[in-house]
Parts: sequence; C-alpha cells; structure tokens
Amino acid sequence: MSNRSEAAQEKGAAIVSDSTSSKTQDSLESPGAISSDNVPLNISEHPEPHHHTCQYLDPDGKTHACSGAAGESGFCFWHDENQPKDHEDIKEQLEAYAKQGGQLRGIIVKRADLKDVNLVRHGPGGGYDLSYANFYRSNMTNAHLFNAKFDNGSLMKADLHDANIHCASFINCNLLGVKLTDTKIDNIKIGTLLQQESEGRVAERKGDLEKALDLYEQSEEIYRDLRKASEAQGIFTMAGYFLQKELTMRRFQMPMFSTQRAMSKTVDLFCGYGESPIRVIFFSLALILWCAIIYFYMGIQFAGETVAYSAQQTFADNFWAFSDCLYYSVVTFTTLGYGDFIPIGMSRLIAATEAFTGSFTIALFVVVFVKKMTR
Repeated sequence: MSNRSEAAQEKGAAIVSDSTSSKTQDSLESPGAISSDNVPLNISEHPEPHHHTCQYLDPDGKTHACSGAAGESGFCFWHDENQPKDHEDIKEQLEAYAKQGGQLRGIIVKRADLKDVNLVRHGPGGGYDLSYANFYRSNMTNAHLFNAKFDNGSLMKADLHDANIHCASFINCNLLGVKLTDTKIDNIKIGTLLQQESEGRVAERKGDLEKALDLYEQSEEIYRDLRKASEAQGIFTMAGYFLQKELTMRRFQMPMFSTQRAMSKTVDLFCGYGESPIRVIFFSLALILWCAIIYFYMGIQFAGETVAYSAQQTFADNFWAFSDCLYYSVVTFTTLGYGDFIPIGMSRLIAATEAFTGSFTIALFVVVFVKKMTR
C-alpha cells in the first residue's frame, strides 16, 4: 500500500469538527477601557462568550453530544486530536471515563498503549458505543472489547493480538493493517461492504480507476486478514465468506474485459469460489430446465415418432410432450443415456453440450460439498 493511501486513511479516520475556542481581545482585558469619545466602557455587561463544554459534533446528531470540560481547543481531552495519549496511565483513564458514562463516540486515541484495556459494559443496553472513534496504531493487545461498537471508526494498524472482540461491530470501520493474531472474532459484524470497498466502487463509477484499484487492493488485504483469523479460530463458515470476498476484490483489480476476469466471474457464479454448493444445484436445475425447453421446440424422437411442441396438439398433449423433454434433459445431464429418447437435428448439439456440462457440474458439486462438510 502506498504512503499516500496510508496518509489519506489516517486523516479520514477521525471525524472531528473544526471548532476553536473564542479569543478575548487585548483591548477588552483592561477594566478601564476608554472609547474614542473618552467615555468609560463597562465591558462586564457583555463578556466575550467562552465554551465550557466539549464542542464535539457527532455525525449522527446532537443526541450524542459530549458534556466533558473543554480545553483551549474547544474539545475535551478525549476528543482533542492534538492531545497526546501516549502516557502510561491512559488505559486506566479510558476505563474510568467509560464507567463514568463519558461520550466515547468520536474519541481520538492514536498510538496509545491500551494493553489489557477492559471496555466491556455489563447489563442491558449492549456494549460501549465507540462509533467514529480513532484507535490508529494503538496497542490493544489482550483487550476486552466484547459487544463493543466501532462502526464508522478506525482501527488502522491497531494491534489486537489475543484480544476478545466477540460480538463486536465493525460496520464501515477502517480495518486496514489491523493485527488479529489469536484474536477471538466469533460473531463479529463488518457489514456487507468494507469502508474501502464502498469508496472503491464510488471511485470506479467516477472513472478514477487508479484510486479504485488501490482501495480494492486494501479491501483484499483486510478480507485476507479476516479469513486467516477465522481459520485460526476454527470458524470455517466465516472463513469461507471472507475467502469469497477476498477473491472478489482480487477480481475487481483485473482488467474489465480480460479473460482472467471472465473466468473468475464464471467460477464465482458456478460455486462461489468453491464455498457455495447451493449455487451448483441452482445452476444444474436451471440448465436442465433450459435444455428441456429447447428440446421441446426442436424435437426429440421416441419409437420413431417426433416429440415436440405443436400448435395442432391439445394442451394435454403438449404438456406430456414437455414432460418427456424434461425427462430426457435429466437423463442427458446425468449422462445416464437410457436410449429410449433420441435427439434429432439441432437437439443433438444441445444434448452433447448438456452431457459434457452435466458431468463437469456433478464433479464440481462433489468437490464443493465435501469441502464444506469436512470443515
């Protein structure tokens, strides 16, 4: 990943308003200020306003305002991007702030040592809400984050080694470079699209292919890390889903009309990159039905008589003719070949194609099904 991409991710991870504290004019600091007409001014009647509470503006509205004491920047300690969070007792401070009911949404805790931090809220109401929070490059080794919510935030390059993020939510969260070695990731929620994946699709629609390719590459890396973490924890169903997404992101990086991309898309449609046996079944049923319709109009032969659709036949006769064609399609797909029905004309080409595809599809289903069951 380029330095340009990393810098852009770091800047975009924290969502903080550009509020500043009001400044008192030097001319009003003196109690004996004189006007141009030599008339004393009573400045105490209209003092310059001063913000006493944090001016953090949550993207989801004022219901998530922060009531913490504001510093010179207009923000509290936790929402001030310029306040260093690298001192030794930062973990204890954050735990105490959370237990006191402080506003955790949008806090900025970059490069902090949060080893063994406990941010688990017990009782009803779910875990702590850390949406829009920025933990860039923070050490969160062995952290307890059960059921916490990190939606729209950033854990870019954070170290979650041995952490417990069971049931945590990371919807639209920046997970690029996060370390998940031995991390408990059971039942985590990441949404249908990653942050980078969504931005990549927007960039692609706007024609910025260079940016789109960079974002798809980042998405592939994130899905690969999630897949490896899932496999290490023995959560193979989740690992299979992440594998599909990983290979999909890789396909998006291929040239649009290349043979490689077309083949990748075909494998995805057939079997979900080997992770979806149900797709093989649906494809088989669709192929059997489609070929049966073709046989119904092109005709097959039984005991020297043609079986096909005819406007002169009754509805019942056409129905039974279609049933025969459907039966012949199943027999051809499974390569049984009883020999009671014989293809004629162009039906022979369709039958040969269906037989070849059927034998391949059945073998594919066996491989995919066994792969899923052995997991």
